[in-house]
Amino acid sequence: MTAPNNPGDATSDAGNSEIVSAGTPNTATRRTGAPTRQSRQQWRYSLPLFVLGAAWGLQFTLLKIAADSDLDEISILTIAMFLLALAYLAVVATRGIWFRPTRRHLWFFLISSFFGFVVPLGGVILVAEQLSAGLIVFFESLTPVLTVAIILVVGTERLNAPRLWAVALGMAGVLLVLWPDLTTPGSTRTESLLLALIIPLAYAIDGVYVAARWPSDLSAFQVVAGEAVAATAMLLPFFLWPFLASQEAAAALVAPWFNEGWGSGQWSVLAFVPVSFLEVYLYFYLLKNAGAVFVSIGSFISLFAGIFWGMLLLGERHSASVWAAVLLVSCALYLANFRTRASAHK
Repeated sequence: MTAPNNPGDATSDAGNSEIVSAGTPNTATRRTGAPTRQSRQQWRYSLPLFVLGAAWGLQFTLLKIAADSDLDEISILTIAMFLLALAYLAVVATRGIWFRPTRRHLWFFLISSFFGFVVPLGGVILVAEQLSAGLIVFFESLTPVLTVAIILVVGTERLNAPRLWAVALGMAGVLLVLWPDLTTPGSTRTESLLLALIIPLAYAIDGVYVAARWPSDLSAFQVVAGEAVAATAMLLPFFLWPFLASQEAAAALVAPWFNEGWGSGQWSVLAFVPVSFLEVYLYFYLLKNAGAVFVSIGSFISLFAGIFWGMLLLGERHSASVWAAVLLVSCALYLANFRTRASAHK
């Protein structure tokens, strides 16, 4: 649940309050009370919103650091999801909201965790060796734009100028990033750049699916816990396979995690868990208290925060074409939420 600004629906943590999408800020909200009073109240939540956006961006930098180490890709993702599942289950236990999943719940958990966790986070780890953390966050920030494209293609919403411009500007930003490598013979980054498009595409599919199939009888943390457990269950067979293949392969997989001296990769995986947990907690806290339109601003913060974390922690620098692409995508993010923002102020 790391993609901001999908127009999905889901029950909030209160169980029966505002309709939202787990882990992805909604582009629709039911606002009550006087708009001016609510606007004043939202200023109280500016700092939590900033922390939320910073956490969104930091997650991808942490995965980049882990992937650049000598750790096995499957082990990075499996251990991160296992620890994250334990954290969410601890919340479920603490709040006393255990539940017995039905077959419908299980199918929902499997599909939403595949597109919301396994595919995008796996994609991040696969492209991390070739792409900077800033570029990874740039591609992830395309999620709202691709979500708009999907709902327009399937016909669930009407065509309108702002959303068409959002898709056009988003694609123009992608082209600005891809063009130098596409036109350079023998470029080693081309495949990784194209593969990175899977990240926002998976998040967009997840957002649309969650909007249509969210279990109305479950709260937000119940759903996120179920998704994390389902993602871990999907990854475990791949993680455990080396143990069946050979003793040497199993030892090579386990050794980095039990050595006395941990490197930056192990610590990054460990740090990913509380950062991701904080993101989800702040998301639902702000959604309940400030509304989805306010929370959607986090998509802008996460884009620039992700670039900042890459520059701060990894010393990354970006070309003028990348910054131009960031500007185009920022405009696309605004337009993707244009209708919601307009309707919220009516």
